[in-house]
Amino acid sequence: MRRSVLSVVLAGVALTGCSTFRDLFSAHSDVAAEAGAVQLSAQRLADMMVGVTKGQRQRVTRETADFITDTWVDYALFSQAVALNKLPVDSASVAEAVWPELAELKGTHFHDTLMSRRAAMSDSAADSLYRSDVRVLQHILFGARNAAPPVKQATRKKAEATLVRVRKGADFSRLASELSEDPGSKSDSGYLPPSPKGRFVASFDSAAWALQPGQTSGVVETPFGFHLIRRPPLGEVRGRLDDYLLERAGAALDSTFMDSLAQANKIDIEDDAPAAIRSALGATEESRRSGQTIAHYKGGELTVQQFLRWVRALPPQYLQQLKAADDSTLIRFARVLTQNTLLLREADAANIRPTELEWKTMERKYLSQLDTLKAEMGLTGADLTDTTVSAAERQKVAGLKMEQYFDNLIAGKTTLRPLPSALASLLRERLPFRIDQAGMSRAMDIAKEAKAKADSAEGAGSPVRRAPGGPPIPGAGALPQMPGPAGSTPAPTQGAPTPAPTGGDSAAARQ
Repeated sequence: MRRSVLSVVLAGVALTGCSTFRDLFSAHSDVAAEAGAVQLSAQRLADMMVGVTKGQRQRVTRETADFITDTWVDYALFSQAVALNKLPVDSASVAEAVWPELAELKGTHFHDTLMSRRAAMSDSAADSLYRSDVRVLQHILFGARNAAPPVKQATRKKAEATLVRVRKGADFSRLASELSEDPGSKSDSGYLPPSPKGRFVASFDSAAWALQPGQTSGVVETPFGFHLIRRPPLGEVRGRLDDYLLERAGAALDSTFMDSLAQANKIDIEDDAPAAIRSALGATEESRRSGQTIAHYKGGELTVQQFLRWVRALPPQYLQQLKAADDSTLIRFARVLTQNTLLLREADAANIRPTELEWKTMERKYLSQLDTLKAEMGLTGADLTDTTVSAAERQKVAGLKMEQYFDNLIAGKTTLRPLPSALASLLRERLPFRIDQAGMSRAMDIAKEAKAKADSAEGAGSPVRRAPGGPPIPGAGALPQMPGPAGSTPAPTQGAPTPAPTGGDSAAARQ
């Protein structure tokens, strides 16, 4: 738990749905999903699956089918809600639709409350830190990674010429802003985040720690190019060191508080929690109201239903990686979500709330997102707002416009604009829809056959060529690697690389 306490990333993902017992025997269903008055046929789903993989040596997978179907349901329900004038816009509904942001704000305000109670930091703390084990450095990078010898030599000469300018009195900060090829630090006058000794690659680290206050190094070569490194005097960086100390103190305080919260409330993860989690992740629709317990704590429990609510606030790729996680990772993930639940309970008990300005800002943003999405999907005409037109006709028109929007997505003519926060979940709770597993299977069969023919034609020298870039619908292609633990929400995979710190190519100098 750091300043961004909950690390909740917003995404609309699957929440409800039902497949009846009869569906199991519909071996050749022609409908993959229904939402309100519109249907997603198996053929239409197959066409979309082939469309997003067109020109790419990418298999048609069930994950792709699930993603497209879930996305179609979400946007179909949105279009139907517009047609029926049932978009959730009252205050209570807005609060439900943006609950992850509200949870984040509560957690952040509670963190600030804890920080305000801590002992005041010594005025000399930054001075002591400056003289000890942390450096605030500036650098100018002249990139030459994997460069050919002539290019590398020319780059070194450029660095040497700049060093001459520095030693003649040119302003290092201005030169860094003008010349550095590290986009992250360039925007901040070449400054790197405060770092302990050993954080950078050896040649950079050795040169940096040999500098006296105010001194600039010679040209330092690393695998990433040539650097000029400066150690600013204390007066220039005291504020940065104060911020670093506050951040470090906050992280330590948060960690201590969360550990004590877990102990005081006697968190106990059920022995069968990993199995329960895997079962729920494999059947989220059927498990959405499950009261099965994953964890106990003093005064409550974390159920499968509550677990899935947290998961639905994460990007879709997290769901896929959670499914592949081992038992220990799932247990750790469940423990952190339980701690988050307890944290919010503590915040509520302390009457922590967003300010009126924060709430109004959040509400305006949400309503603006609805308006923008309606405009992009063409859901703003009189044919959808005229109450003299029957609801059935308005729903039909909304469905046609939504399908046109998907046609544009597949064709790469537009990009997918996410639904606001947890709106997709709220719409699935309030409006009827159905996902037909037999229809999904039928779509998979059609898509695989069509994809095989398309790939065969491409391999035989047809004019069809690989399309540049990834699939036009984000998330429909290969899943990205999940980042490592951030804030209080751990990544459900082990051994993930640590995210690169602010500083663009400056991160390249780090070990």
